[in-house]
Parts: sequence; structure tokens; C-alpha cells
Amino acid sequence: MKEKIDYRKMSDQELKQYLIAHKDDKDAFYAYMDRRQSRTNKVSIAYDDPEWDSKIIEAIHLQMEN
Repeated sequence: MKEKIDYRKMSDQELKQYLIAHKDDKDAFYAYMDRRQSRTNKVSIAYDDPEWDSKIIEAIHLQMEN
């Protein structure tokens, strides 16, 4: 019998590494996708915002961490 894994206890990085190592684990895949879709990754920055450069760089860094 397969041991039930609690994906909620895993960090994003742990879940991603687990999924890479266990590509056939559909439950892990769905847990990962649910996590990704639950985040608001949309960045809204006005083109004429004087701090556009720093805000876009910050958004890129946040995206890379995830």
C-alpha cells in the first residue's frame, strides 16, 4: 500500500523537487498546480510610473524565487 504524503507540509521547493523525482505521482502534480494557480502572480505597473524599473526588477526576483 502506498504511503499517503501530505504535500501541504512541503515547501514550494520541496514539492517541486519531489515532483521532479516522482513524475508519475499525479497527486503531487495536482497539489503543485493548485499551489501555482492559487497565487496572484500578476504585476500591474503603470508604464509611466517613476519607479517602474525597481518594481519590475522586484517582480522578476519574486517570480524567480517561486
